[in-house]
Formats: sequence, C-alpha cells, structure tokens
Amino acid sequence: MSDNLNQDQDETVNTLRRQLLAGAAASTLLPWATPANAAVELEGVELPETVTAYGHKLVLNGAAVRKRGYFKADVTALYLPEKRTTPDAIYKLDGVRRIQLNILREFTSSTITRIFLSDFKQSATDEEFKKLIGPIGQIGAAYANVKRVSKGDVVNLDWVPGQGWMATHNGRALTGDGGSTMSIKDELAYQIYMRMYIGPAAPEDLRNGLLGLTRLPKAGSRDADN
Repeated sequence: MSDNLNQDQDETVNTLRRQLLAGAAASTLLPWATPANAAVELEGVELPETVTAYGHKLVLNGAAVRKRGYFKADVTALYLPEKRTTPDAIYKLDGVRRIQLNILREFTSSTITRIFLSDFKQSATDEEFKKLIGPIGQIGAAYANVKRVSKGDVVNLDWVPGQGWMATHNGRALTGDGGSTMSIKDELAYQIYMRMYIGPAAPEDLRNGLLGLTRLPKAGSRDADN
C-alpha cells in the first residue's frame, strides 16, 4: 500500500516537472509573451489592454504622458477596434474609437476650453475650422459644464458610429447647453480632435506613444516607476 502511494506521488511530481519544463521552453521562445489583458502603467495610472465601450471590445493601441509646458497634464490612451501604427490607418478605421485622458493635475473649465480651442485650431485648416464652428461651440459648452477636472479623474472621448462624438467624465456623460447629452454627429470634428494627438502638429513623444511605436512598461514592473 505504501509502495503504491509513493509511486503515485513520484508520478505526480514527474508530471509537474514536465509541465514546468514545457512552460519554461515556451517562455524562451516567446520572451515578450504576456497575459492577454495585462495592464500597462504610466505615472501610476494602470491601463488595461482591452476595454468594452458601447458594447464593443477595444484594444489599447498605445499611450503616452501629455505635457503642458513643464507640467504633466494627463496620461493619454488610445483604444481602437484593432491596432494600427499610422495616423491615416486610424482615421480610416471603422467602429468605436476612444481617446482616454487620465488626469494628472487640476484644470478649471476655462483652462480646458482655452487649451482645446488652441490645439483644435492648430490641427485644422482654416476652412475646416470655419466649417466646424457649430460643433466647436457644442464642445466648448460641454467643457464649461465640467467646471474642473482633478488628479485621478478619467475623461473618455469616443467616436460611436450612428451616435457621434460622445464624452464622459468619471463615467458621467458630458452635457451641452440645456443639459442635453453631448453628441456631435460630425466625424470630421472627431478626426481633427484625433489629429491633436497623432497628427503632424502633436508632440513626437505623444504621437509615437499613441501609435504604439513606444514600448510601454507593464504594471508593477520596475520601469513603471521611472
């Protein structure tokens, strides 16, 4: 009886040893293999590899720290239906698209509006800017209703086919004049907004990060603290 028990234990140990060796061999062949939804971390902000937005699964295309002068303003993340590495490919992509701002410092609504108008105008042609005066006014009204954002807040700015440009602040929909939910059915307006982050006028480190050209540190890794 004892001999049989010892034999069973030996077989179990051998099986486990073979499994561990197989796992080690696989990790050698795939040095960058990570769990499908392993988070990355920037400035203490963890970003999941996938999110669900409006019933659709999106993947993290890239992320970067956006700066204003000497200050770090937010950790910007770009989520798409599938990964793309060029601005043109992203502009042409169908489906839900999300720019997520993880706020790193406090901003008042007047500062947010001023920054938005400056960046939007820089990213649009004069003709485009004049054409989009209406949507720009809607966005300005929605930002004014936010009052302020603080460190730790999350702002999602989404393009949703059939619904338009939607936005939330800490999970609550941004509202425009009269308290109605902001929904701008003008894809050009959203594409110009995306140009602010991945277009030619965007800072190179921000653009490269969102295009997935910069390797991101995994959550809990030593690099995440640097």
